Amino acid sequence: MKKIVVMLSLGMLVTGTTFAQEVTKGDRKPKTERIGQDGGKKDTRTPEEKATQKAQKVTKKYNLTQAQQASLQALYLKQETETAAMKAQSRGAGDVKTKDREDFKAKRAQWDAELKSILTPEQYAQYQADRKAKASQKAGKTAKKGQHLKGKEQKKVQGS
Repeated sequence: MKKIVVMLSLGMLVTGTTFAQEVTKGDRKPKTERIGQDGGKKDTRTPEEKATQKAQKVTKKYNLTQAQQASLQALYLKQETETAAMKAQSRGAGDVKTKDREDFKAKRAQWDAELKSILTPEQYAQYQADRKAKASQKAGKTAKKGQHLKGKEQKKVQGS
């Protein structure tokens, strides 16, 4: 009798642990449906709000005057509307990616020239230094990510 009780309890214990490890994924929607079609990075702000936020950030960082702030906000508003128009145009076009990049680089150079005319030479020099620092930081992150992926590939090759 004791053997039967022990065997039944052991059987229930094994059965309970196997069911405890089961994960149900049927209730969850696929990731693309949960976060939306655009990867969850949908920006619902208007160009005016974006321009105001950028202008306030730069004003605070570089201690701009009221006149500079107004000019900068107008520049950022122009930049946001043109960027939105270029993005909408490139989405509908299809395979003209290189031309779009060149157009965007030309616009970026134009906006940079306008920004240079708004800021004082000291402010512009600081802006350029900050921009270079941010670019090098971003390049460092990209390089680290690439090294990480290369390491995984090497482990896969060694493992097989």
